[in-house]
Amino acid sequence: VILQTYSISTDSIVLTALPAAPFCCHEDLLTMPHRQLEAVVRALNEHLPRRLRIGIKDDEEEA
Repeated sequence: VILQTYSISTDSIVLTALPAAPFCCHEDLLTMPHRQLEAVVRALNEHLPRRLRIGIKDDEEEA
């Protein structure tokens, strides 16, 4: 799985490769329990550039 984003600061396209898709489709996300959603977010955050990472309430409180 490859995520494509645009960087304004470098005027370039950034490609982020994931070793595996952390979910099937958006419908899959709608039916997941909260803990599983957090696992998806953590899986994405491991590979996303810092500026694109998704905040998790527990992580934000620890920081």
